[in-house]
Amino acid sequence: MKKNSASQSAFFNPRTLIGFGFCLIGLLLALLAYTAYPGASALAQSGPVSPMSATANAPAGPDVARLVGPVRLDQNLRDLPYIPNERFLEERPLTRYPHGTGQTSAPLGYGTSGQAYVQALLKNLWRPTPTMPSPLLTFDGINTAQSMCGCFPPDTNGDAGPNHYVESTNVVFEVFDKNGNTLAGPTTFNSFFASLVGTPCANLNQGDPFVFYDQIADRWVVSDFAFASFGGSPSYQCIGVSQTPDPVAGGWFLYAVLVDPTNGNDYPKFALWNNPTPGGAYHYTANLWANFTTFTGVKVMALDRAAMLAGQPNPTAISFTIPIAGLGNSYSLVPAGFRTGNAPPAGRDEMLLAVDSPASENKTRL
Repeated sequence: MKKNSASQSAFFNPRTLIGFGFCLIGLLLALLAYTAYPGASALAQSGPVSPMSATANAPAGPDVARLVGPVRLDQNLRDLPYIPNERFLEERPLTRYPHGTGQTSAPLGYGTSGQAYVQALLKNLWRPTPTMPSPLLTFDGINTAQSMCGCFPPDTNGDAGPNHYVESTNVVFEVFDKNGNTLAGPTTFNSFFASLVGTPCANLNQGDPFVFYDQIADRWVVSDFAFASFGGSPSYQCIGVSQTPDPVAGGWFLYAVLVDPTNGNDYPKFALWNNPTPGGAYHYTANLWANFTTFTGVKVMALDRAAMLAGQPNPTAISFTIPIAGLGNSYSLVPAGFRTGNAPPAGRDEMLLAVDSPASENKTRL
């Protein structure tokens, strides 16, 4: 039998030809990939990509912290010593997008047709406006003299329970009965949170209060923020949870939570949500500012409601910091809450965030 030379058998062997062809195709694809994505090899050498570097608008993950407290306040609010808020900071309203100067209201006649015929036609097309029923009761709340600040705007806030109405303004809160009679206060937040020694809540309360009634537990929550300076120092949220349905003499559990180590927290808001985790959560949002002109994002937090109601030590706070890139055109985020009617379905453990922006909305899951 005639034998071919080694070179001829290697070159004309079909298996060798097929293998050689696959090698050429693989090399060609590799060259094309490197041309289309020249940074791919460097990315591979850099190791795993964190969520924040993979997408600019996705949180890297939650921060888990422990609240300071509780400190028990078993004293009747009427007996608390008066401690003024000496360093209250009242600056211009902080907004992500600055408002222009000049025209501050709609021009005269804006939005109304100047043609009498069109006005009459629209009047005939519109349905009659239903008559709103009169309020059952009205009474004066905290006035300028009682506010111990005289600040503008007064940041008035409050909520009603079965037997009480609790109102707050910049640096004080007051408890009324359902007939409008004062039961306690006005009480300064420096007086209320004085026992949270070691935190700014003890003597550096700065306002933006928030009051709400927890209708499931029949308890009250009173809160404001505290910091040594707005931006550049740790910012805290000071939180009082009533021990009983009586906000005057029933006692309180006082807590402080670090919101941010350097950014100031502004426009804080709370909401109750009955998460499937035992006891649910108090949801919290606040705008973050490096200083009075530099908006840096939004803090979103879930606080262990059951532990706070029970006065357990150092409850857990789970939070996300949403940077500007993750907000789109949005600015302030307000936590959705459960107030009346049927409770949300089991398993709905999201924290829904209604965005204070007409252009978009956002939500994040905790």
